[in-house]
Amino acid sequence: MAIKALFFDVDGTLVDDKTKEIPPSAVSAIKKAKEKGHKVFINSGRVRCMLNGVDEKINADGILCGCGTQIVLDGKTVYKNTVSLEEANKIKRALKKYELMAILEEEKRAYFPGRPFKYPGMEKLYDIISRWCEIKLDAFNDESYSFDKFCVLCDRNNRENLDEFVKLASGFEFIDRGDYFFEFVPKNNSKGSALLKVLEYYNIPKEEAYVFGDSMNDLTMFNCGVKNRILLAEHDEGLREYATFISKKVLEDGIEYAMKELEII
Repeated sequence: MAIKALFFDVDGTLVDDKTKEIPPSAVSAIKKAKEKGHKVFINSGRVRCMLNGVDEKINADGILCGCGTQIVLDGKTVYKNTVSLEEANKIKRALKKYELMAILEEEKRAYFPGRPFKYPGMEKLYDIISRWCEIKLDAFNDESYSFDKFCVLCDRNNRENLDEFVKLASGFEFIDRGDYFFEFVPKNNSKGSALLKVLEYYNIPKEEAYVFGDSMNDLTMFNCGVKNRILLAEHDEGLREYATFISKKVLEDGIEYAMKELEII
């Protein structure tokens, strides 16, 4: 039996967006896949410190963090990309100049602007992320640290400011996540590039790789040449054309259903 490599996005795929829980059926299905000798990987936009609870439940063979900016296999970091301190400080200054709300993310913590936040959505993000990891507030004046990636929140009133900021942040790819929320990842790093590094590391062919996702954040996983591309029922329409299998919703046991239908377990 050929060893398969299974790559799971977290939010909206493994974890239900509303309840923030992993269905027991998904945990059980992944355990069965591992018992069959298949390799299981988390492939998330979250940085390492934001994945501890997920990692404990899934017991993955590897964690691909921060949109491919860090790869941890069998407990060891085999790849890491951190923004240079010079570039990081340029970004901090530009965020202040253009009055943008942002979250700067690295392996051990997340950095937020000072309170009060400009948008209610930022407060919601703070509440969620503070459950996952350490947060430092009012951190954009501190030029002693760098980060791996970052996210920006704005609104229609300062979208022009965001456009100017994007020109300055030319070393980053940015992903429109909807509702004026944007993810910035250093160029040459992505979920797809990390996935390919892992396949090479374990010498597993693309034909034996299975990716599970739901949002445009997962696009590089879906278009990097792997054969099996599973889309959860609640998904961004932009991914549909890349999918080879449409599953059920997360809470309708979508992960387990797909793995059974595709004869992974």
